[in-house]
Amino acid sequence: MFLRLEVLYYTFILLTHMRCCCWSVNNFLMTGPKAYLIYSSSVAAGAQSGIEECKYQFAWDRWNCPERALQLSTHSSLRSGESQRGQPHTGPPQSRANREAAFVHAISSAGVMYTLTRNCSLGDFDNCGCDDSRNGQRGGHGWLWGGCSDNLGFGEAISKQFVDALETGQDARAAMNLHNNEAGRKAVKGTMQRTCKCHGVSGSCTTQTCWLQLPEFREVGNYLKEKYHRALKVDLLRGAGNSAASRGAIADTFNAISRKELVHLEDSPDYCLENRTLGLPGTEGRECLKKGKGLSKWEKRSCKRLCGECGLAVEERKAEMVSSCNCKFHWCCAVKCDQCRKTVTKYFCVKRGGGQRGRKASAGSRRKSIRLRKRH
Repeated sequence: MFLRLEVLYYTFILLTHMRCCCWSVNNFLMTGPKAYLIYSSSVAAGAQSGIEECKYQFAWDRWNCPERALQLSTHSSLRSGESQRGQPHTGPPQSRANREAAFVHAISSAGVMYTLTRNCSLGDFDNCGCDDSRNGQRGGHGWLWGGCSDNLGFGEAISKQFVDALETGQDARAAMNLHNNEAGRKAVKGTMQRTCKCHGVSGSCTTQTCWLQLPEFREVGNYLKEKYHRALKVDLLRGAGNSAASRGAIADTFNAISRKELVHLEDSPDYCLENRTLGLPGTEGRECLKKGKGLSKWEKRSCKRLCGECGLAVEERKAEMVSSCNCKFHWCCAVKCDQCRKTVTKYFCVKRGGGQRGRKASAGSRRKSIRLRKRH
């Protein structure tokens, strides 16, 4: 088992390779209580699960959760530059107070709480185990609390110490970030699943013992994606300073909003278009989906959303995939496989007319090459 110092060092090295330079977890470790260093590897794993889930949820959206956007923006970014004087914020997209930033905060907070809770129940921490505080109590008609419930209270308390420690201000941006952090933790709570075991003579189910279990983290991601689409805009950006009166107004506004909802202060930019000032790549060159088994409606409409609605055309490209196949076990002890080639069709967003002109030029070039070979 690593010593506490080694755990901190390992986590720092891991996080520096995440390409999320000023993001979250290394800041958690620096600002959180030193007594919590034992939880640092779980915090790192939870943050990584948040990154992966964000990328999955937005894979076919115009904003696709790029790694450079995965930075938990603190309140200080909102107070910098023109945004402090009530002008539109023109910083990089990761520091904007839009609904995408709200999702990043929520899914990151949820990932940290989820992993701490799971590792607690698995016995990874000496001071934590199952939540049996309600065992033996009546939960409903015909069932009692029992078994080994995942310890949400522990995961919530420790994750809050790490994640919320980033916010030291009392302005609108800090309030937004804290609210979305809490929404992420509420998402974990709201997706917990009740599991029951029957008890009775000869297999009958006279009574049941039930406990709460964490769902797959994908369920938490799906839950928060729905909240993202219904995120509430709070109009506090202009003139929301750090005076006592402003802080009171900000607190009253956010307290009136359910902690389960995501909130944002700014509208999102147009992700269709490239904007170097904002660091937006646009959707040109993005891959989209048109056909395939098991695709959701959202995935099937990705070409329309990424290409058509952004003024781009869809270009079909053929690609050859090589994979191992016809694998056989040979005694002893090796597995030998053939290399199988398969042509697949992929679709990409291109400028209207550009793809066709490119194909015509390529075809003309091939014809010229054939004529030259014939002459020789």
